[in-house]
Amino acid sequence: MCFDAAIRSALRSLIIALGCLLCSGLQPTVAMASTKIPSRPITVEDVLGVEGIGEAQFSHDGRWLVYNQIPPYNALHDYSYALYAYRLSGHQLWIKDIGHDRAPVLQPGLDLAATNYLFAISPGSTHVVVLEYKLGRYRLIACEIGRNRCVRLNQMPDIRDRYVSTLRWNERIEWTSSNSFVFPTRGDLQPGSEMYSRPTTGTYLWREWNAAWRGDRPTSSEVISTKQDRSEDWAPGELIEFNVATGKSRVIAEGRYASARVSPDQKYIISARVAERERPSGDAGPVANETHPVFDRRYALVMMKLKSVDKLKIDHPFSVDPNSLVWASRGDRFAVFGWQAGETPADGDFYVFDAGVPVAHRCDAADFVLANDQLKPDYFLETGPARTVLLDDGVVAFARPLRGNRYDWFLFSCNGKARNLTANLEHVSGYPLYSDSSAIVVKADDGVYRVDAEGGIERLTEDGARNISTISYTYNPTHSWSNEFRVSSEKRRNAFDADGAVVSADGIEQWVEFLQYSVPSAQTETLNIVYPDARVLAASREARAAAVTVSDGAATRLLIIRKDHSTEELARINEHLNQVDHPKTMEITYALTNPADPQATRNIRSCLILPPDFDAKLKYPLLVEVYPVGSGSTCETLKDAPYPAASVKDLWTARGFVYLRAAIPLDFARNQAGPIAGSDELVEQTLDAVANTGFIDSKRVVLYGFSQGGVLALYIASQSDRFSAVISMNGWADFFSHYFGSRGLTRYFHLDQNGGDNRWRYECVGEGVNNICPYGFGASALSAPGIYAQSSPVALARNITAPVLMVHSDLDYFDMSQYDEMFGALYRAGKEARYVRYWGEGHGPSSPANIRDLWRRIDRFLTEAGVIETGH
Repeated sequence: MCFDAAIRSALRSLIIALGCLLCSGLQPTVAMASTKIPSRPITVEDVLGVEGIGEAQFSHDGRWLVYNQIPPYNALHDYSYALYAYRLSGHQLWIKDIGHDRAPVLQPGLDLAATNYLFAISPGSTHVVVLEYKLGRYRLIACEIGRNRCVRLNQMPDIRDRYVSTLRWNERIEWTSSNSFVFPTRGDLQPGSEMYSRPTTGTYLWREWNAAWRGDRPTSSEVISTKQDRSEDWAPGELIEFNVATGKSRVIAEGRYASARVSPDQKYIISARVAERERPSGDAGPVANETHPVFDRRYALVMMKLKSVDKLKIDHPFSVDPNSLVWASRGDRFAVFGWQAGETPADGDFYVFDAGVPVAHRCDAADFVLANDQLKPDYFLETGPARTVLLDDGVVAFARPLRGNRYDWFLFSCNGKARNLTANLEHVSGYPLYSDSSAIVVKADDGVYRVDAEGGIERLTEDGARNISTISYTYNPTHSWSNEFRVSSEKRRNAFDADGAVVSADGIEQWVEFLQYSVPSAQTETLNIVYPDARVLAASREARAAAVTVSDGAATRLLIIRKDHSTEELARINEHLNQVDHPKTMEITYALTNPADPQATRNIRSCLILPPDFDAKLKYPLLVEVYPVGSGSTCETLKDAPYPAASVKDLWTARGFVYLRAAIPLDFARNQAGPIAGSDELVEQTLDAVANTGFIDSKRVVLYGFSQGGVLALYIASQSDRFSAVISMNGWADFFSHYFGSRGLTRYFHLDQNGGDNRWRYECVGEGVNNICPYGFGASALSAPGIYAQSSPVALARNITAPVLMVHSDLDYFDMSQYDEMFGALYRAGKEARYVRYWGEGHGPSSPANIRDLWRRIDRFLTEAGVIETGH
C-alpha cells in the first residue's frame, strides 16, 4: 500500500472507529501518529494507560473475524477479577466483517462495563459465545454475530478449579448441535468457578454480617476433618445443555462434572463426576516437588445418553484423569486414563470402552513413561498424561521407554504390544493436530506429518518449510499484556478440525500454510506474511486471510493480511509508549559460591536495567529484587512486554535506580539451617559483583520482594546489614502459623482448604537450581516445629537494621494476618517500619487509585530513608 493510500485508509478507519465508539457510549481514545516528540521518563500514568490485544478467531465460514481488545487499563470499569486485574480484565469483543471495508465494531448486546472473553463460535458461524465477568458474577452469553440478539445461561459456569490451575477441564464448549452445547455449572457461592473472586466474597460477607446484626438467621459455616471415605460424597453442581438461539436450557445431570465430551455422532456424553476432597493422611511423608496435589479426590467415569437423563457410572477404573477422556473419530469407542481404588495416578493405565457397553479393555503402558500434561519431564505436579488419541488399533500417547530419553508417539494396543510411530521424525511435538480412525497428524520442526497405525509417514507441508509452529493463542509481548483466562490453545483439548493451518518461517520470510489433515494428497495453500516480526493470531482458508499483531517500536498493530496481498489495520495500541524514554540495559556475568561448599561455584548471567539517561561516571542507587529462582534478571522491559506487572523495572529506573533481580540458586540457598538459610550470602555476593561496575552507590541499596519474594526479602533483611531500606509486599512471615493457616481469600468458600493446606509448600522437597519447593523443609510442622519457628522472619525481627515498608491486601491468597504478625514483631523489637494495608485488593493492588497510592507511599518511604532526594 502506497503512503498516500495508507494515510487515507488510516483516516477513514479513524473516522469510522470514532463514530462506533461515540454511538456505543464509550469515550474515544485517539492513537497518535508516530510523530517524534521530546522523550520523557515513564510514569505510573503511562503504565496505567497500557492497552492489549487478546485472542482472535475466524468464523468457520470465513465471514467474520472476532477478537478481544482491551482499552487502556485506567479506563476499565471493573478491577475485581480474580486475585489481580491486570492481564485479565476489560476484554471487549470486536467483530470484523471480512467481506466489507467497514471498520470493526463492538459486538452489540454485550455489557460494555463487563469483561467479555471470546469463548467459542458456533459450528454454523451464526453465534459467538463469551464468558462475561462483572463484579464477581460469571455468565456465558451467546449473541448472533453482529446483531443485538443475545441470550444468557443463568447458572454460573464451572470453568476451573484450584489455585494452581492445572485442572482446566472445562475451558472448551462441547457442541451437541449447530445451536446447542453442554457445560457444567455450579452455585454462585460454590468453590471453583468464582476463581477467588473478591466481590463475591465482599457481597457474601456483607449479606452474612447484616443477617447476624439483624438477628435474622444463623450465619455459621462448617468444615469437618474426618477419616470417612468421601469417594462418593459428590460435589454439587449441574451439567446443562444450552441452546444459543432460544436461550433455553435443560439439566442433563445433577452433580459436579469435569470434561464432558460428546461423541462425534452426538449420541453419548462421557464425563467425570467430581467427588469432595479427601482429607490427607496423617502418615503421609514428604513428596518431592509437589506443592498442590491435583488428584486429591475421586473423579468417577460416567456415561450418559444425550437425549435422556439416564446415566451409567462405570466402576472400573475407580478414578480417572478428566483431561484424558477421548472419543474415537467414529464415536464407537472411547478411552480414558485411570487407576484403581488405593492406587495413585502413577499406577494408572489406559482403558478403552465400546460406546454404550461398560466393559473396560485395559491397555497397559507399564514399560513406558508417559509425557505429562505440561510436556515437562520434571513438572512439580502429577497432572496425568498429555493428550492422547484413539485409533482403531489402540491408544496413541506421547511417551518414552523406561530406559530411553526421547519421547515419541507410541501406539498401545490392548494386547500388550507397543509401536513407535514417529521414530523417524525429529523434534516431534507432544500436541497432536488431528486424528481419524487409522492415523494421527503431528508436527515436527521441519513439517507436519500424517502417521498411520502401521508406521507409514506422509508429509503434509511443502518441502523446504522450516521452523513449523501451530497457530495458538498464548501470551506474547507483541500481543501486549492480555493472556485471557486460560492457557495456550495448543493445550486446550478442542475437537479436531480436518482443516488446519500452521506457520512456517524460513529466515525473515514467514507464511501461513493451510492443510487438509484428512486428505494427505490435497494441495496446500499458502498466505505470505510480509512482516518478519508478526505473530499470527488466527488464519482462515475460507477468508483467505490471517490476523496478525506487529510491533511498531513499543506500539502494537493488529492487522488483517489477505491472500491478495492487501493489508488492513484494525487497531493500533500503546502508541504513547513510543513517546517515553525506556531504560538502557547492560548484561553482566559473575560467579556465585555455595555458602555451604566453597568449592562449588556457578556462573550467573544477569541484566542490569539502567536509567534512560544513564552515565557510567555517576553513582546510582540500586534496587535489588529477590525471588526464589536461580536465574538473574532478563533485559526485557515494558517496551518488550507491555503489561502493568512488567513495569516494575521501568518505574524504578525512571526514579534514577539501577534495577537487578538477584539470582538465588535454590541448591545453594539450602543448608542444614533451612531451605533459604544461604540466600543472604548469595545476595551479598551479588551486591559485590554489581559494585564492581563502579556506578553503584553502596549506601543506597534497597531490597524488594513480592509474593514469595516478600518473605524472602524479610528473611534476608534479618541476616544482612547491607541495605538502606526494605520493601516487602504480599508475602508471609511465619512459616509455622502459615503452615496451618488459611489460604487467605479461600477461607470464605473453600472451607476444606483451611486445614493446613499450605503444608504442601513446606513438606515438599525440591532439587536443583530451580525447583517448586523453595521453602520446603521436608518435614511437617507437627513433627519438626522448631525448624519452622527458628528460621521465620517474624522470629528474627530484632535482627533487621534497615527501615521496612510492608504492603499487603485483605483479599490475597496469602493471608494478610501474616504481615500483621510481622509488623507486631518489628514494633515490639523497636524497629522502623511502615505497614500499608489495601482493602478489597488481592495479590497486589489492581485499582489504579491504589497503584498510584502505592508508588506515592514508596517515594515517601524512600525519601524518609534517605535513599532518594526530597521532592523526587
